[in-house]
This record gives sequence, C-alpha cells and structure tokens, in this order.
Amino acid sequence: MMDEIIFFNPGDAVANDFDYQEARRSAEIYKVDHAVDEGLVVAKGADGKFAVFYEAAGQPDVSAVAKEQPIGKYTILAHL
Repeated sequence: MMDEIIFFNPGDAVANDFDYQEARRSAEIYKVDHAVDEGLVVAKGADGKFAVFYEAAGQPDVSAVAKEQPIGKYTILAHL
C-alpha cells in the first residue's frame, strides 16, 4: 500500500501532538465542538509530530501551493 502524501501549511493545523491517539482524540473532540462540514485528517509530519487538518486544506502537489506559504509534507494516517 502506498502512503498518501499531502502538502499542508503547518499553520492551518487544528491540533498538534507527538502522540497519534491524542491527535486523533483532539480531532474527534473538535468535530463535536464545531460544526465541521468538511472532513478532517490526522497526518504525520517529517518531524514525527501528528497534526489534524481540514482535508480540503491539503494539496497533493507542492507546486499547487503559493510560494510565500510555509509548506509541510504529511502522510495521511486517518480520515475522520
């Protein structure tokens, strides 16, 4: 199985954690507390940290992201 690699602006993260289960729990709490119409993803960055993003905020191609934005390469671990 191939990894699903997506590029995100790290500043767009809804939550960050060094523990996968805690990041996923934060995403689930966020979905309960906020009216989320779009999907959320739990992703792992190159730094080993887990982050939660709105799925629509990601770009599959780094060239599609504006050059002035900070960009991080993330592996999607869960779609919520």
